[in-house]
Amino acid sequence: MKKFLVSLAAMTTIFSATAMADGDFGLEVGVRQQSGSVDSTTSSAKSEMGLQFGGTAAIPISGAWNFRTGMLYTQRNLTIETTAPVTKAKVSMSYLDIPVTIMYKFEDYAGVFAGVVAAMNLDHSVEGGGSLSGVKSMYMPIVIGATFKFAPQLGGTLYFENGSGEVAQGLKDYKAVGANLVITF
Repeated sequence: MKKFLVSLAAMTTIFSATAMADGDFGLEVGVRQQSGSVDSTTSSAKSEMGLQFGGTAAIPISGAWNFRTGMLYTQRNLTIETTAPVTKAKVSMSYLDIPVTIMYKFEDYAGVFAGVVAAMNLDHSVEGGGSLSGVKSMYMPIVIGATFKFAPQLGGTLYFENGSGEVAQGLKDYKAVGANLVITF
């Protein structure tokens, strides 16, 4: 909780300082399909749908180049199926994501971005038996995506996220594809 409050204070300061700039600010909400792998010959990971919501900002750097950041609540869920004995457990993990990306805007209504996401684990649980240990408090996946507007203050974001390495003991190589609805102001 302390990490969350410190991050919230830092991002509030950044948003306040850049509010005077000619940036694009928006609220995002959407879904993501999360997948990953397990370190076991008797288990497999099945992808799960998760939610993502929060605020983002695109702050002009030079010409068409922008710094894109924000604060997003993100779910990174998986289902783990074990063959001997047959069990199914749903792993639920919640994160506070702070994207640190560079965006190139083709026009005012479209752009592409790439960078990393500083993802801080807020909570984790396992439903259906088993436990989760060794959860990394900080996770840094790479993200690439595109953002566009289809109305003056309404648009979307499509992205692919790839994180190599362990997220928790036995869980690794998380990947996600997502789509968010964006309301800009």
